[in-house]
This record gives sequence, structure tokens and C-alpha cells, in this order.
Amino acid sequence: MSRFHAVLRGATAVAALVLLSGCGSADRTEAPATVVQQSELQLPAGFEAQVVFEGTGEAREIYVRADGDLFVSLSGLRDGNHILGLRDTDGDFVIDVIEPFYPLTTPDEQRAPRVQIEYFDDYLYAADNERLVRLHLPPGQLSPRGDMEVVVDQIPHQSSHYARSLSVDPQGWLYVDIGAPSNACQANPKTKGSPGLDPCPQLKEHAGIWRWRSDVLNQSREDGEQFAGGIRNAIAQTWDTVYDGLFVAQMGRDRLDSLWPELFDSEQSAELPAEEFFRVEKGQNFGWPYCYYDHLQKKKVLAPEYGGDGRTVGRCADYAGPQVAFPGHYSPASIAFYHADHFPERYQGGAFVALKGSWNRAPLPQDGYIVAFVPFADGEPTGEWEVFADGFKGFNTLYERGNARYRPQGVAVHPDGSLYILDNKEGRIWRITYSGKAATTSRAAGSQPESDRNLIVAASQGRGAEIYLTYCASCHQAQGGGVPGEFPPLVNSEWVSGDKGRLIRTVLHGMRGPIEREGQRYNEIMPGHAFLDDEDVAALLTFVRSSFNNTAEPVHKSEVLLVRTSDPSESPWNAAELEGRLGLTQPSQNVGPDTR
Repeated sequence: MSRFHAVLRGATAVAALVLLSGCGSADRTEAPATVVQQSELQLPAGFEAQVVFEGTGEAREIYVRADGDLFVSLSGLRDGNHILGLRDTDGDFVIDVIEPFYPLTTPDEQRAPRVQIEYFDDYLYAADNERLVRLHLPPGQLSPRGDMEVVVDQIPHQSSHYARSLSVDPQGWLYVDIGAPSNACQANPKTKGSPGLDPCPQLKEHAGIWRWRSDVLNQSREDGEQFAGGIRNAIAQTWDTVYDGLFVAQMGRDRLDSLWPELFDSEQSAELPAEEFFRVEKGQNFGWPYCYYDHLQKKKVLAPEYGGDGRTVGRCADYAGPQVAFPGHYSPASIAFYHADHFPERYQGGAFVALKGSWNRAPLPQDGYIVAFVPFADGEPTGEWEVFADGFKGFNTLYERGNARYRPQGVAVHPDGSLYILDNKEGRIWRITYSGKAATTSRAAGSQPESDRNLIVAASQGRGAEIYLTYCASCHQAQGGGVPGEFPPLVNSEWVSGDKGRLIRTVLHGMRGPIEREGQRYNEIMPGHAFLDDEDVAALLTFVRSSFNNTAEPVHKSEVLLVRTSDPSESPWNAAELEGRLGLTQPSQNVGPDTR
């Protein structure tokens, strides 16, 4: 957690991973009955939400077994384990028994395991970063007693999209998503204007769905077969037995504007490309990295790394398209089909999709943070989607992912027809039911905080002020008044409250005069401060833009990151150079590892 966000959320302890010895099983514990009966969620009329459990920490997936027991996989640890068995023993649906199990380490000690789970034929299957294991867990048993068994070892690993999704069909095939290790398979990764490799060598072992047998132990990666390819990253997948098929929702690429600024602006890059929902047939190819889907034009187009201009289709006509498209960067994380009869008929046969929300739509607000509903008719998606559950982010307008109150990560249907929703941040679990009555547990949209801007500004006051006094006050003065003829004032400054890109570049690269401010000419050199990290630059500039009689929007660390990586410089720029680079472009998940 950055120092910038620590001011907002407080410090969190990081538990050390434990060595794997068998599957392990911690003693059963009683869960505290601290259930909030009313929820913040906004639901359609007639639906109600009950919080049945919370406090798992960063959660990844929820599975509801036929006997009603819940299993939740974690990215972190609880009592030294990565999976929780949860049970309600008195029929009120509030979890009152917890059994943690599955201690785990991974050869990549820098990456906490992101465990995905699936249940089949009395076994709980778990996919971590590099392997697939199973634990004998017959009905009625909340945690395994025997040792875990390795099903597949040495699944191709990389540090970008290293979370594995997992599903199983009735014949016992296990389907595993292996995400792409890059954003767009460029010859020079993360480099503006770099072309894509053609053919892309990453497609050999990544960017697709592979499958292995569930009843064969100690398989190698060579024992698996590629089921489908050209899928960038699909942590949302499920095999639906009614429709007898595999369905996935993949996360689209990033960095259209920063890598190809002559073709895309920041608003286009925030919206594009779509997150794609589709049924996967054996042998299909969905076109990554050569193509992406534009839901605004309703067509799959050629990626700029391969000669595209945002409109040309070209070879993309040969690749499968989506059945449903969500806006860019909404981050689909889980799919659950609804074949029960507790909800009204219009929901029966459709799919619920957890969209856990963006972090890379800056400078626009972040979006997503919803559970969507995808209607089906005659066994096929209608092509439309709608918001089913909202209110997770806690703000009508959200600028920083870290300020969101919750992020919907998992969805699952209970045998009684209720829908369970799992939060990624705190591990809260909601149970959604339908009564037909006017909703009493949904929070009115007008009662939400308007924006997280005040939180961001408040966070900057401490750290940002400290950085300002350390590095800036000697020239611009403690109250921002500057020094006549030498250093310009920051009070009521258009340079401060104006374009963020210009301001960030000024701090990172420095500036050499001359510059005019209110009729005065300043010609001193301001040194660059690129040694400050992104969080500190964001805190500093947010402080300055909210102080000295300035009232401008906050600066976000993703915006600083983009400028730092797209405009490297070793010497101060002059005013003309800064003015010539006005405007910020979309930051990218791929300047660092994608941890979605």
C-alpha cells in the first residue's frame, strides 16, 4: 500500500506465506454474528440484500456447493490458509462456522497466489499461479482431511496476468485460462509506436484456454490441449450444464492513446476496447493481439500494432466476435448462470457477471463496480446487458480505485435460488433474494457521497504538504507567494490549476525559463523531481492544486505514471516544450504488472 493511500485507508498487515505440507486444516472456528441486515446495494424493485459474512480479506472466488456450504478462495492468508469453508448451521443464512484450509506457497515469492476454485465429483479443485491441485471434500465435509493431490504442475507462468480461472464440464475436463504476458505483443513492450510481433510468439503457451483431465494426477503442461486461443485474459469463465458450453468474459487491452496518440485520445482509450462476453467452442480464435472489439462501432477492428487505425477491420473479419460487450476496463471477474425459479421469469436462463471495476480510465472517473445481468433468449444472449446490483464503490463519481468501498469479485447461485455476491476488498458476502415487496435494504442513490475527491484532497494535506515544504517552499515560499523576478507564485495560478499533463511534466522534468506570470518574467531553472515516486508526485500536486487559493481536481498516481513512462527526459524543459505537450493520455495497466 502506498504512503498516499495509507493516509486514506490505514496500514494493513501483510501475512507471510506458509510452506505447503499436505492440504492442512485449521481448527473449526465460530464466526462472529456481526451481520448487517441492511445493505448499501442498489437493486431492482422487489430484491433484498443481506450481508451474511465479512472479513475474509482480499477474496478471489466464491463457490456454493449443492448442500449450501460456501467456499471462498483468497489472495492473502487467513490463519495460514488460502481457502475458507463457510457454513450456516441454524438456517438464518448467516455464516457461523469457518474452516480455513489449503496452506500454499509459490516459486514466485513476489506474487501472492491468486487461487481459483471449482468443485466436481467430491473434489475441490484449486488453480494457483503455476499449478492445479485437488482436495477430497465430499458433501457434508467443510474442509479436507487428506493430503492434496497435484493434477497439473508447471502451468506456464508470467508476471502480468498470472491469475488462473478454472471451470469443469460434466465429462471431467478442467478448463484453465492462461492470460497473455503482455498488453499487445509489441516488439518493444510498452513503447510508443512499437509494432506488434507477427506472428505473436506468446500465443504458443499463453492467451487462451487450455484443458486437462480432472481424474489424472501429475500431468504436465504438455499433457493439456489448447481449447481456444486469442483470448487476452479471462478470469471470468464458467461451464454451464444447461447450455452445455464454456462461457468467458475477457478483459480487453490497454494503452491505445499513450502508445498511439495520433490515433486515439484519452476518452477513446478510457472507453475502448470492450470487455467481451462469449461462448467458446473448441478451436476458436478470438483475435488477440491482432484485433480488439469496438462496442461503439460494433465491430472487431485491427489493432494499431498491426497496422490498424481504429476503423479498419482487415484480418479481424476472420476471428470470432463477442455475444455481449461491456465498456472498456470494467474488469469482468466472475460469471454465474441463473437456472433457478426464485427470481422473476425474466432472469431465468440469464447470466450474472461481476464487473469489479476499472483503475485505468484516468483522467476520466473510474467505472464498473457493478454486477450486470445478461439476458438470454432461446439459449443465446440477446446482446444486451443491464445493471443488476450497484452501490459497491460508495461514490457516484470515483477517481481512485483504492477509495472504492467494495469491488464485486464473485457471483454464485445458491440451491435455494438466491444469488451470492463476493467483495474483493474486505471479503464481504451478500445474499440477494426476491420478495416482490418494495425494497427496504437498497440505499437511495442520492444518499451516496457525490465523489471521492474530498478523500483524495484530504489525503494530500499531510504527505503533500510535507513534500512541498521539503522540496518546493524554499523557492515558491511556504504560502506559495514565490519570489518576485525569480520564482513565480503559485497563488491563483492557472499553471497550477490548468492542464494536469503540463503540471506533472513540470515537476518530473523541471523547467527552464523564461515564463511570464501576471506581467512578470521569471527566468530561473526549476530542477526535475523525477526521484519522487508516483504516489508522492500525485500527493504533492493534489496539495498544490487544492491550496494557495487553487481549487482544481486532484492528480492521480496513474496520471503521473503515464507521463513518466511516455515522456522520459533527463533535463529541464522550457515553457514552449511544455505547452506543446498539453493533454494527458490514458494510463496503462501494463507499465506495471496487471493484478486484476
